[in-house]
Amino acid sequence: MDKYGPIYHFPTIGEIPPPISVPFIGINYCTPQYRNVRRISTITVIGCVLSGRGKIRVNSQTSRVQQGDVFLMRSGCFHEVISEATPEEPWVFIWYNVHSQWALNVLEAYRLLSTIIVPDADMEPLFRQGIDWAESKTIEEMQGALQQLFMQIVIRLSEIQRNRGDLLPLLVRQIKLHLDNQMLQPFHTEQLVKEMGLSAKHLNRVFKKEMGTTIYNYVLTKKVESAKLMLIETHLTVNEISEQLGYSDPHYFSNLFKQKIGMRPTAFRSQFSEQEHH
Repeated sequence: MDKYGPIYHFPTIGEIPPPISVPFIGINYCTPQYRNVRRISTITVIGCVLSGRGKIRVNSQTSRVQQGDVFLMRSGCFHEVISEATPEEPWVFIWYNVHSQWALNVLEAYRLLSTIIVPDADMEPLFRQGIDWAESKTIEEMQGALQQLFMQIVIRLSEIQRNRGDLLPLLVRQIKLHLDNQMLQPFHTEQLVKEMGLSAKHLNRVFKKEMGTTIYNYVLTKKVESAKLMLIETHLTVNEISEQLGYSDPHYFSNLFKQKIGMRPTAFRSQFSEQEHH
């Protein structure tokens, strides 16, 4: 057995499902052999590492996690979880499976949609709250309690990110603000250079040092995440989504989407829809 630990199931009560459902929570004690893959996940997974080390992959982004870290694996993405436990120190984490596209809206509202790891978040007591409740509350009580707990976790993570973001150099914050405000417009380096009054090379070097990615890749990642939300939640055509994100050529946009996600937008919408209804 590559993992063990308690799992708690809270099926939906009533005919109308809640806007945010947390049907499963648990604790994984992982051996060095543990590996879990979801090709296109229909659930969002949030976890808090209690001990040991592991590796989290969401689409093409891979991050290592250790004690105190919180990880976010949003739905609509490729998920891979790999243990880096040792026989002396198993990898242990509390996990919550969140089912519903409202979860993505909440993450987007709190600027966490593209976040995968929040290091050293110190949130074990909040995550343990759900486990403690599972031992004492009814399924009906848990349904509402877990929705509230999910919101508490998201708000706390957002506060941590915002407080740490304030520590970014002023120039990087200004670049990031410009990029975020122009997300639904075509991206032009010249416009950014003009606003900042510095060379593109200098801006990119400073941004990459603090953010870990280039300005172009930051913009592209954000646009692709927005496109995935639209593909999952709306009936807009790929052409319409492309136009909303500032791309006049839908074929060009489709190629960019495939480079990031591994499939074209129409295939992503179709495969996600099929998985959700299975």
